Amino acid sequence: MDQPSLPFTITHPTGEPGPVVLSSPHSGRVYPRAILDRLQVDGPTLLALDDGPIDKLGQPACEAGAVLIAARYPRVVVDLNREPDELDHDLVADPDAMAELRVTARARAGLGVVPSRVGGRALWRGRLDAGELKRRLEQVFDPYHAQLESLLRERRERQGIAVLLDCHSMPGIVAAAEPPVDAALGDRFGRSCGGELVAAAEAVLRRAGLTVARNRPYAGGYITGRHGRPEARVHALQLELRRGLFMDETTHVPNAGFHAVQQALGELAAALAATARELARTRCRPPLAQAS
Repeated sequence: MDQPSLPFTITHPTGEPGPVVLSSPHSGRVYPRAILDRLQVDGPTLLALDDGPIDKLGQPACEAGAVLIAARYPRVVVDLNREPDELDHDLVADPDAMAELRVTARARAGLGVVPSRVGGRALWRGRLDAGELKRRLEQVFDPYHAQLESLLRERRERQGIAVLLDCHSMPGIVAAAEPPVDAALGDRFGRSCGGELVAAAEAVLRRAGLTVARNRPYAGGYITGRHGRPEARVHALQLELRRGLFMDETTHVPNAGFHAVQQALGELAAALAATARELARTRCRPPLAQAS
């Protein structure tokens, strides 16, 4: 697979660097020719897999001190928010060459680490060789997660704490489930992120006029599970935004609400940074001396 030198882009903070890292794993827009030649679906069908210009929403967050890592490639190349061995058995031409292959319910539905179907339609012209699938993991999946881990480690070492905000968008049909949701915060039911940070995020989003839910309809995926380690002062929170808030859901063209959501994301990053710094200070304070 032809590829740029790096399978991700990094936008560094324009101001004083803080403890927050934004991740945008499903906003890639670079389709290598080798991938296009193998696909048998049209552009609108492929767009349904992706999150749209979530990475473009992150500019105010970077002005607030956050760093943003964003995928170059779309989700059809490799899904950075899946287990690396989570794959549809029927997609692989030589499954015996992938001893680590693990078939899950999501993989059977076509949404494994390399998607095989969307909307009931097969994505690829025939099956894919194990060698090609392994190259995608080695060239795209592994470097993205290694870089994300490095960014979080740097911030924890410098700030005493790191916070990952993993940014996604959700289809309107999912967000409309009763009761409807504009923004979903996923902390894997408390396992990937401290409650103070989740509360701060929820308060910002509610002030922006959004309806917010925790761990519904999404509780966090592979990224929050892999990188969120609150006990090691690395917190990970997944954010899902209703697509219609900031873009046309069919074309992914930004709509009139784009700027307002962009500003809310900047305020969210600032609030997470302030809360994280307070947590780091509080937990580094020496205990009060015992009265004699």
